[in-house]
Amino acid sequence: MARNKASPGQPLTLHVITDLGTGGAETMLTEIALRKHRDGEGPVIASLIDGGSQFKRLQAAGCDVVSLGMRRGRPGVRALFRLARLIRDRRPAIIQSWMYHADLAALVALWLSGRRRNTKIFWGVRCSDMDQARYGVLFRIVLRLCAWLSRSPDGIIANSHAGLDLHLSLGYRPKRAVVVHNGFDTERFRFDPGSRQRIRQSLGIDEGQFVIGTVARVDAMKDYPTLLTAIGQLEGVTALAVGKGTEALPKSEGLIALGERSDVVDIFSAIDVLVSASAFGEGLSNVIGEAMATGRPIVATNVGDAAQLVGDGGIIVPPGRPDLLADAVSRLRDDQDLCVQMGASGRRRIEQEFLLSHAIKRFEETYA
Repeated sequence: MARNKASPGQPLTLHVITDLGTGGAETMLTEIALRKHRDGEGPVIASLIDGGSQFKRLQAAGCDVVSLGMRRGRPGVRALFRLARLIRDRRPAIIQSWMYHADLAALVALWLSGRRRNTKIFWGVRCSDMDQARYGVLFRIVLRLCAWLSRSPDGIIANSHAGLDLHLSLGYRPKRAVVVHNGFDTERFRFDPGSRQRIRQSLGIDEGQFVIGTVARVDAMKDYPTLLTAIGQLEGVTALAVGKGTEALPKSEGLIALGERSDVVDIFSAIDVLVSASAFGEGLSNVIGEAMATGRPIVATNVGDAAQLVGDGGIIVPPGRPDLLADAVSRLRDDQDLCVQMGASGRRRIEQEFLLSHAIKRFEETYA
């Protein structure tokens, strides 16, 4: 494991996250850390739970990434003390936490470390209107504790206006709150004809076939029932479903369920339209932004800041309406010029307003 040092004049940042799987927060943190590492200002990254695809990416790149040994669904006192020791050892000037459990753990560990006066801590809010009834008692307890303690960090950084507004309504009372939208690497995410041909050939899809794609784990917030109903109403469309648990989706005509994949960057080039059917909970979707950067038009539900992100790069529909989702896809299927126009508009929108470098700058301005 590399042991990063802050460069002269550059304060060391410690990022704390619940896990380093394939979720949006995990991916955003990884992209920021890799860019900073490349620039010689690599942060320290601590994951409460061991392993995960993004942990492997960070480790392979030589980043300073640490696992704290907490088990999913079980609070770990040992992990808190390990994190406190890490803070005492590395002496970060800034701690940035990501998601509720990590927010709470980072604050408690900072208190335990004895370095609260020397270290700024910023919490990260990454979701919007979470349906608490769909999640366990521990989730609700942690959320209430975070609301109660929300004046303790130096600030809260949300990735969406919808998310910030929701948390203020839940009782969050931060000293300072800012919105920093996710940013995207337009060099990594760009249309590649070779990837399109390779992926389609591997899946037995003709070049002329109209293909939609969704990239999301199977979870209540992603609303696969609505998506599958919409697919059932479509003719002449092949649908790719990528993400943890998708391999177990019910068999459906036109659906190719791929499970979790490591080549999502290539899959974006293979599809014609990215569809996001989320019912709730999204802040600012990484997947939507990545697909836009690849020049793919979007059909997405009006959840979180999706409409603000998509702009004229796609079509926004209400959540829970498979009929309207299918109508939007049909409109793009039947109008190739509109597909091209929206894809190009989406790419320009990312280049102008949602670059990864812009997001990193906003984080740094907030810390300062």
